[in-house]
Amino acid sequence: MNIRVCVPVMAKTVSSLIPLIERAEALGADIVEVRLDYLDRLEGIAELPEHASVPLIATNRQHEQGGFRPQDEETRLGTLVEAAEAGFRYVDVELTARGAEAAVSKVRDAGAEPIVSYHDLIRTPKITEMEEIVEREIDAGAEVCKLVTTAKDASDSVVCLLLNLMFSEETKIVCFAMGEGGILSRVLAPVFGAYFTYASLREGLETAPGQISITELRETYSKLRLGRDDNWKDQTLRGYRRPH
Repeated sequence: MNIRVCVPVMAKTVSSLIPLIERAEALGADIVEVRLDYLDRLEGIAELPEHASVPLIATNRQHEQGGFRPQDEETRLGTLVEAAEAGFRYVDVELTARGAEAAVSKVRDAGAEPIVSYHDLIRTPKITEMEEIVEREIDAGAEVCKLVTTAKDASDSVVCLLLNLMFSEETKIVCFAMGEGGILSRVLAPVFGAYFTYASLREGLETAPGQISITELRETYSKLRLGRDDNWKDQTLRGYRRPH
């Protein structure tokens, strides 16, 4: 099993993002998410893929979904299409965005793989509700479905892990819970079928509650010997997958 780790980076200027991307790669990031919503100016983002040897995700997070600042919606979505045209491998479009399906189509036509995301900043919904959200993301044209919730306690991590398992054979899925109670879901999401998980560049550079550093996460995987022999997952948890 290939455990992929995505490291988000944020800065006020495009030039400041370049060394952060390079540092993330040096620490073993498989994917780097560029948080465009933290930039003071969006000019120059087209040069970023030239400085990366791993796939980049362009995220200009909607403020209501946890973005850094409010933005004009048409302009915000336009920058995501520009990022796709510039060579970002993935582009994140919120399920709640105005005209989400049209934006996803434009991103795909521009050459990027659309991630359709949804963030619940208050709670972890019931699993039936989470299933419905992922189905809506699939219907919107997602190449990768991302559902992030907020954990009240560790039991919410279990719900997210089960959702990854349920959808892992149907679509590329990324599901985990934010907060201290969600750390388990962040660590084990790839074991349960998530396409990747998230880790911060280092302590103090988290973009969401509960992110641990990529160094700590990689050390944890090494101690748990994950990624070497994970046949137990198919043998033990096969019955939890959704029927086709």
